[in-house]
Amino acid sequence: MASVALPKRRALPLFGSDGVSSVSYAPDEIVMTLAVAGSASLVTSPWVGFAIALVLLIVVGTYRYNLKTIATGGDYELVQQRLGKVAGVATGASLMVDFMLTVAVSASAASGYVLSVVPDLRGHERALTIAMIAVMMLLCLRGLRFLGRIAFVPLYAFLLIISITLVYGYFQDLNGTLEKAATSSWEVVPADGVSSAMNGIALFVLMMRTFSSGAVALTGVSTVSNSVRFFKKPKASNAAATMMMMGGISALLLIGVLYMVRATGAVAVLDTSQLRIHGMSVGDGLYQVPVLIQMAEAVYASAVMPVILVAVTVAMLLVAIITAFTGFPQLTNAIAEKGYLPVHLRTKTSPHLHANSVLILGVSSMVLVALLGADLNTLIQLYIVGVFLSMTLTQAAIIKYRWRDFKFTVDRYKRRPLIRQLAITLVGFVATFIVFWVVLLTKLTHGAWITLIVIAVLSKGMLAVRKHYNDINRELELSANAPELAQQRALPSRVHAVVYVPRVRKPLMRAISYARATRPSTIEAVLINQDPKRAKEAQKQWRSLEIPVPLVVLDAPFRDAVQPFIEYVQRRREETPRDVIVVYLPEYVVPHWWERLLHRRIVHRLKAKLRYEQGIVIASVPWQLEGTSAPGQHTVEAHVETSTYTAEH
Repeated sequence: MASVALPKRRALPLFGSDGVSSVSYAPDEIVMTLAVAGSASLVTSPWVGFAIALVLLIVVGTYRYNLKTIATGGDYELVQQRLGKVAGVATGASLMVDFMLTVAVSASAASGYVLSVVPDLRGHERALTIAMIAVMMLLCLRGLRFLGRIAFVPLYAFLLIISITLVYGYFQDLNGTLEKAATSSWEVVPADGVSSAMNGIALFVLMMRTFSSGAVALTGVSTVSNSVRFFKKPKASNAAATMMMMGGISALLLIGVLYMVRATGAVAVLDTSQLRIHGMSVGDGLYQVPVLIQMAEAVYASAVMPVILVAVTVAMLLVAIITAFTGFPQLTNAIAEKGYLPVHLRTKTSPHLHANSVLILGVSSMVLVALLGADLNTLIQLYIVGVFLSMTLTQAAIIKYRWRDFKFTVDRYKRRPLIRQLAITLVGFVATFIVFWVVLLTKLTHGAWITLIVIAVLSKGMLAVRKHYNDINRELELSANAPELAQQRALPSRVHAVVYVPRVRKPLMRAISYARATRPSTIEAVLINQDPKRAKEAQKQWRSLEIPVPLVVLDAPFRDAVQPFIEYVQRRREETPRDVIVVYLPEYVVPHWWERLLHRRIVHRLKAKLRYEQGIVIASVPWQLEGTSAPGQHTVEAHVETSTYTAEH
């Protein structure tokens, strides 16, 4: 998909769904957190939404202003270049965790909406969520080009339906005809240890907790900033406009939904023991419908529109999963290009390696849901810490970039725009830095510590991968010292050929022919005596064919052909340490995968062992079989594959 150039109208659904889709679960998080203090605190939910929307617009504005700086390689490459490798791998690890949690959170939210209209599936949330992730993973393995073409349908359908709902509900509220939600009669008592008449400090802590829960609405900002390469030219300008549209839409919808939730009296709680329905306590088995659907049911007298809203919301959340599967391979490729992830994730070297990243993201997300369940509140506690850590590091990297330009610019007229740029970036950094610490302090004991540990472990692993590659490259580099280079280029004193004899058949004869054609200093064939009767028959054939190569027969005390042969080659190597031994391994290749299951793989085991022996060259001589039904009519093609592994490398 890297070659796709998307216009803004197509890019917004694909890369903006991550941010806009947060409207489907952020209001629930705000309402449930406020409900800890009882029903009276729920009236403040629109003001919390307003504060989140304000921060969102500030962050979007600063990101938009600095997008040309980020555009070249995304957040990871910018941080890695400006703040060093440790900050870079921390950003990369944070973004990887964000993508994983984006998939898990979006799928969990989608399953919650499905359960609201299909009650028979309740109790199977975990299985439904994992199934959704698996289906989307398989679709993305098939390719993202087609999915990118249809991704605009769910988002624009959701925006249309939710806009109609909010406008219609707002006018009903003005006219006094707005119905109340079914849960509006439920009483929410304060949680244990919490007073309804909270003092200033306790109220402040509750507001901070609520803000950090709803701050999940900011998650889509980094998605757009890391996807600039997919936009049509001018890429940075189109991405900036898309980001601003996403931020504005998300902010308006969040405030609008929270206003209507308060107007309809919709209720959602973290702990159902807080609820009193008709004065009676409620058990743990109560299912809570998302507040977005409660609001829609209050606005519409018909049950059709809420179901339509559920359908488009689920579709939009699935597009958000596609967004994660789009961005994750690009991120892992950028990190692997720097040597901090295995080369198997470098999609530039092969288009098929894209599937590796998709599989890693899908499987890790499914494992996360399997371990923690499909509880949206639990997953969100893990989600937002990594988001704001990467955003804070990105803003810090931009500040360093701006400050360097400012410091080395002498002309005062050129310094003026640099001061403005630096000031705007500082505003964004302060906003993300404060939100990060608010989220960290309020969510640390609620699961955020798990995210920090995962990020730390991933970062440590990425640094270890880079160290491994550095060590390998350092050991494999040619020496700059002339005597050492001459020694590395020197020819071996002699070459000894050893032909492994499985059975005296066509593949063996071809291997002996190849070995003799290279004119080695010495040549011998080695037969492992696993079956005395078969060994005697092989020796008899050898003499009758008058093969001009001496045959060595080795006993196999434990009927294992591999170990005696390896020990023999090792002894020959010890006798002539300055010489090279070429081991020829004849084998026949069956045409179908299932046929390979019917044959022993002794040659492959020998290859695996010999690779780690010093001064040994492995020559594989395959005999290709085109079919098994017509013996004697096979077309024979043979080639030699050689590989060496020596300490001098």
